[in-house]
Amino acid sequence: MGYPKYSGLAELLKHDEQALRYFEALPLEVRERIAPDGRRIDSFEALRNRAEAIASETP
Repeated sequence: MGYPKYSGLAELLKHDEQALRYFEALPLEVRERIAPDGRRIDSFEALRNRAEAIASETP
């Protein structure tokens, strides 16, 4: 099953409660690094993938 697509992070967080809860649970540093990529984050899957990529970069 695929995830619904939105126009960006703001729309995703507005309409997808699961994505909002996930985003709010992320460390502040990760959320701050995700924000500039907001237009490209159009689904919960994209959000999760970006957060995991950032987390794997952090020592």
